[in-house]
Amino acid sequence: MFRLAVLACFCLTTLPLSAQSSEFGAWKSLFNGHDTSGWMLAKPSDPKRANQRTNSWKAENGTLTNGGPGKNDLCTVDSFRDYELELEYRIPPGGNSGVYLRGQIEIQVFDSHGKSDEQLQKVDAGAIYGGEFVALRSTQYPPGQWNKYRVLHVGNRITAWHNDVLIQDNVYTSSRTGGAMDEHGAGNKLTSTREGPVMLQGDHGHVWYRNLRIRPLFTSGSGWKPIWNGKDLSQFNAHKKDINALWEVENNAFTNTKHGSEGTDIWTNGEYGNFLVYYCYKSDPNADGGNSGFYLRNQWELQIFSTASLVDSHRDGALYSIHPVLATARHGVNQWNHMFVKVAGQKIWAWQNGQLIHAGRVCETRTDNHGRPTPNFSKDAFKIQGDHGKVAFSALWIKELPDSQPAGD
Repeated sequence: MFRLAVLACFCLTTLPLSAQSSEFGAWKSLFNGHDTSGWMLAKPSDPKRANQRTNSWKAENGTLTNGGPGKNDLCTVDSFRDYELELEYRIPPGGNSGVYLRGQIEIQVFDSHGKSDEQLQKVDAGAIYGGEFVALRSTQYPPGQWNKYRVLHVGNRITAWHNDVLIQDNVYTSSRTGGAMDEHGAGNKLTSTREGPVMLQGDHGHVWYRNLRIRPLFTSGSGWKPIWNGKDLSQFNAHKKDINALWEVENNAFTNTKHGSEGTDIWTNGEYGNFLVYYCYKSDPNADGGNSGFYLRNQWELQIFSTASLVDSHRDGALYSIHPVLATARHGVNQWNHMFVKVAGQKIWAWQNGQLIHAGRVCETRTDNHGRPTPNFSKDAFKIQGDHGKVAFSALWIKELPDSQPAGD
């Protein structure tokens, strides 16, 4: 029985990364494996590339390749704003390429195999090229082997996993990197880094890409709206207390400046019944163990803590005091965590950092008071706990669902 329990725990903690429901955004393939449909030359009017105006990219054995060094860059015909991106790439010894997010911010593709974490520089694999964001870990496979990128790009924040290891932790950057596109399509200027195509660098070394797909998030016209405007705290209240004396916008996130006995909880001004919600948070482990919480309908707390557990319902990601997580998906201490949550009726689903941690679970009572039953449906605010430890949030998006939304599976 012990061996079976260990095996069950192992299976739970190795769930696929990209397990979120398609309700948050449907995956779209960027490469059909047969030709370059959906792609175009990235810089056709660049005078420095007059000899590169014939597209050298081609489909080859199910891969998208530039055919050799010194070729041109390629980009998608479509532009994207907020999204999740996945792809695989392969390079020869000494290989050099890059994936440009929104056509303007390069995550480096480079033969960095064999380097230690301490040896990594801003030109190595996983770095945001030329900037301050060196990869957190050295994860490049040997030349000739396939490597995988997964990128979550929300607003000006970038989270990236390389070969399933976190290498960029929700970093904030709005700066274009070298080699960025200046225009896209019919002379449309890329005047900001908030929207643009996916660009593949092909003017350096030989490179192959495959399994390219994207999942647009929070698209206009789809019902998504930000609960936090990214500037101030006008979309929250502290129940008659001075919210600006207790919380503030700091480092492009909002955080409680006072916590513990001096702190206070805050609530969203809006009230919500059935919904999809995305939020990104991190907590300080040195302040009350990183203890905080995000309350759904002001009654069910998704716990925030510095550690996670498959059996303890008081640890990170748990539905506090009722349900522990199905998988320990929390990132490391002082790192950001991404939550996609669905509430329909009395059922709750949650995905943390891409892994399913709650699957249609029911909390028949409040998580902070088991003597108070909760109705099958109600509308109330989100509450963010600020009277325990120090916590920060970098994004908060909501999509309301019909009051009669079926609970689903």
